[in-house]
Amino acid sequence: MPPKKKQKLEKLDKPTCLHTCNKTSFAKAFLPNEIYRQRLLDYIAMIHQLADHASHTLKFYILSAPSFTVNEETIEAILYLLNKGEAWQPKTDAKRALRECLLPYVRRYCHIVGFVHPNLQKEQQSVNYLTMSMMTNLKVNVQEHFMQMILRYINLRLDVKGRKGQFPPKSEARKAFFARLRYLKSVFLFETMPESLDDLSILENEILEEIWTLNLPFPDQDKPLAYLIAIDAMSFLPAYCKLSRSMSIMDFDGLAPYLFAAPSSKAIYALTPSSSILMFFASPADAERQKP
Repeated sequence: MPPKKKQKLEKLDKPTCLHTCNKTSFAKAFLPNEIYRQRLLDYIAMIHQLADHASHTLKFYILSAPSFTVNEETIEAILYLLNKGEAWQPKTDAKRALRECLLPYVRRYCHIVGFVHPNLQKEQQSVNYLTMSMMTNLKVNVQEHFMQMILRYINLRLDVKGRKGQFPPKSEARKAFFARLRYLKSVFLFETMPESLDDLSILENEILEEIWTLNLPFPDQDKPLAYLIAIDAMSFLPAYCKLSRSMSIMDFDGLAPYLFAAPSSKAIYALTPSSSILMFFASPADAERQKP
């Protein structure tokens, strides 16, 4: 945005603050001056970079911290720490406590990927916008994709695509196969409580245990999982990230991830845009299995 006070265009080439925040029309935001235009483009590029790294830092924090909370305050603190690093000194006790909690993860992330703090000044408006934008994207992403991801995970683990081709179309064996599949999904998604798990195969028991380890929250046992995800998406974010990590380790996306860190250390991977989560925290054993 242009500064509140009018400046002569010939003075814009002198060193000044990168920007000030001010509401104005879209047309007035672009002054007919190449230097001002470049300053605006540089600022937009830095904000875009900050948002990109904030997304990765958040996921790194989620998958490496022993316990965590993700809300607007968490995202806001990550953005400020990425922008200013340890120089960010919030005034309230709650934000200072959040700073101390997040700083080690942000510092380690910056060290691994070589991120340099841009140290933007007067960044409050931009941070507020990015915070709400990231929070909205997270909620929508979980609401739209988590249930699909669980069902896809079950199908891939059971090799449904390969096994259904073994049965002739409209045969009794094919009908029995899909009836069994519907029953298994209802068990895996906790819609049906079987009297005994003895009728499950070794693989089916493994899948059930894997879904249990996601620690899905169930505030209301009478509601189906899809409904609970829709009304309270953020409570399923940890499970969403864990499941995405499991699918990536098993290479269900079909593409090998790119390794950021050295193989000897715990690694951060960046996955393809087709993946539901762009980064995950992996153990050294995982890193060894995922080498191209």
